[in-house]
Amino acid sequence: METVKYKRGATDVSKNYEKLSETYYDHQAKKFDRSFDGFLSGFFKRYILKNLDLPDQAKVLDVGAATGRLLKMLASQHQFEGIGLDISSQMTQFAQTQYPEFSFVTGSAMQLPFEDQSFDVLICSASFHHFPIPETFLKEARRVLKAGGKLVIAEIRIPIFHGLYNSYIKRFSKEGDVKVYTFDELQALLETAGFVLIKGRRHLQIQYFEAHKKA
Repeated sequence: METVKYKRGATDVSKNYEKLSETYYDHQAKKFDRSFDGFLSGFFKRYILKNLDLPDQAKVLDVGAATGRLLKMLASQHQFEGIGLDISSQMTQFAQTQYPEFSFVTGSAMQLPFEDQSFDVLICSASFHHFPIPETFLKEARRVLKAGGKLVIAEIRIPIFHGLYNSYIKRFSKEGDVKVYTFDELQALLETAGFVLIKGRRHLQIQYFEAHKKA
């Protein structure tokens, strides 16, 4: 796929974060759910499953869907139309094979390949820290959400060693990690992008947000 270029927003402009993510997760696709990364991502998926109330027959987009496991988990409690997006074509191919009841698309969170006002709910589970320009993603999320649609973000929380962790990923990460945000930073990004906060919670290493698209 063609990779989008950026002029700002990333912590290191010399890195192509989306290409790093694509390459890394292409290699991880078939073993992701059994890997340590897959194990950790399960905590975020289970937290979403426990806390998110989906409206009946909602159209749901999972951005950073990986193997599609979150959509499958949500389908155990809700009836909805699910679409998963991931930067890795190997992930989306594997997810489509695993869960043919959903649709999976390869694409960038910076340029969501969907029509305006297409979704009732957009979920981003443990992937926001991969986005080179978070403002661009949030603008795209607003565009594809219907009026009153809901954005759900479950993201990494590192309250004590936050600065050290960001220094580490800036120097050493080869997985496309850009930055881990504080709770206040995420809340401010959502509000600036035109979302109205419904829930904002901290739970151990998880920070969780639900926000409505402002009319």
